[in-house]
Amino acid sequence: MRTTSFQMFRFATIYMLTIPLAFMIPPLITTSGYQGWIPILIGGAINMVLIFCTYKLGIFTGSQSWTEAGEKIAGKWGHRIVLLLLVLWSIYYVSLDIEQFTLFYGTVYMRETPSWFLNLFIGLITMITARWGFSTLIYIGDASFIILVLATLFILYILAGDADYQMLSALLTHFDTKILAKDVLNVISWIGEWFVFLFITPHLVFKKTTLRNLLLGNVVVVSTVLITWMLVLLNLGPHFGSMVKYPVLELIRGTSFTGLVGNADPVFIGLWGTSMIVHDALLLYVGATCLSHLLKFKEKVPLIILLAGTSVVAAFQYNRNISLFQSDVSQFGYSIYWVVINGIPIYYVLLALVRGQFRKKKIS
Repeated sequence: MRTTSFQMFRFATIYMLTIPLAFMIPPLITTSGYQGWIPILIGGAINMVLIFCTYKLGIFTGSQSWTEAGEKIAGKWGHRIVLLLLVLWSIYYVSLDIEQFTLFYGTVYMRETPSWFLNLFIGLITMITARWGFSTLIYIGDASFIILVLATLFILYILAGDADYQMLSALLTHFDTKILAKDVLNVISWIGEWFVFLFITPHLVFKKTTLRNLLLGNVVVVSTVLITWMLVLLNLGPHFGSMVKYPVLELIRGTSFTGLVGNADPVFIGLWGTSMIVHDALLLYVGATCLSHLLKFKEKVPLIILLAGTSVVAAFQYNRNISLFQSDVSQFGYSIYWVVINGIPIYYVLLALVRGQFRKKKIS
């Protein structure tokens, strides 16, 4: 199946928004306070560089898979080291998401359910979704895009109703250059995974409309994260906004709206849960694609099962030590690791320029 560039815009928007909207806001308020809007905008600008590099590499890849085309730039063993790193990254990422999801449902909705069962159930659903293949993920993204966008706009409307707009002046008066670089890196670690779309080739033909739609997706993602962060801050302030684990959910529950609107949080949680499953299914697909190339194994389904099972086991180990989990995800080294991974397109483009690869392919 050939994927259109506008389908990629819809899928990219869902993929990139899923995790930040759920988990990024409190840590950003904790580290940035009122100046969080600055690293979000700078991070969005850096994303444009990552997207452009991804686009250049996508054109270079052409009708090949990225796992094969990357060897022409980084060499056989250099590229294989990167692919192995991505296999480990995908396992780690999925395990973190499974544990985050388990903690959320286990503390909010299903307190009597054993955490190991939630880990296993979420991992199983993610594995089954990944086994359906990339084409199915695109169809799910198409079906849920409009609903998720409308739901997000509705959430923002609810949050705007009780916001204290007198706090807006603090966005311009609070500024600390000492923490700005760290905040930007934190933002990039959350919303900078644009390189994963290289693994969609040859399903997606990279052309100018692809670049335009990926950049448009970045604008939507950055704008949504920025507005959500600001409304949470204006509703809760920097102190309580950093302390509340799931601020958007709590604000929906505490809204002044009554009736169906005031009790709509289960609907939004269901929609978010669906998009998170799609997000992690793509990560398993990426990991299985890398591993299949490393092992010269054509069939991806057994590898998806292997990676999903490993992620569940890793998540279960975290579940046995929640304090270790909370400590790991709050470490600055965690953000640095993600930034290094997200910067893969820049490394390959620089290496291709040094080796004159783009001139050989006449990339434009």
